[in-house]
Amino acid sequence: MRERHRAAVPALLFALPLLPACGGSSNAPTPAAPPTTTTPAPVQTVVASGATFVPPRVAILIPFETTATGAIDVTVDWTFASNEIDLYLLSGSCTPQQWPRCTFATFSESRDFKPERLRFLGAFAGPYVLAIGNIGPGEESVSYQVVLTTGGLRGQ
Repeated sequence: MRERHRAAVPALLFALPLLPACGGSSNAPTPAAPPTTTTPAPVQTVVASGATFVPPRVAILIPFETTATGAIDVTVDWTFASNEIDLYLLSGSCTPQQWPRCTFATFSESRDFKPERLRFLGAFAGPYVLAIGNIGPGEESVSYQVVLTTGGLRGQ
């Protein structure tokens, strides 16, 4: 009987490598986790603000500069709802003499909204000019604020 047991042990040793593994670890590489991307939180910077007087049928030009790509948001408010105020955002430099040939980025001409607002997505860093036009009928005192939003924007 001992003989039989000794013969079975070597046969079992040769058969072990042929048996499939059950449980335990595998030598197959673990797939890498997909990289996580985080969108930076939006940062808002006031790039121009103030108050000024605008006669009727006149546009004043307010130059400003941005230092990064983002969205430019402009808000202009005024005293008398009877006056119509329109906004124009010009990219690059613009003087009153160049006015008809300036590069218009966007504008807001509305009689129904007070304060007047506009938004320009995808603005590149560089010079801009805010033109505030008083259509009238009377003179007006206006306040304005220009905000650059960078990071975390969708549809930019």
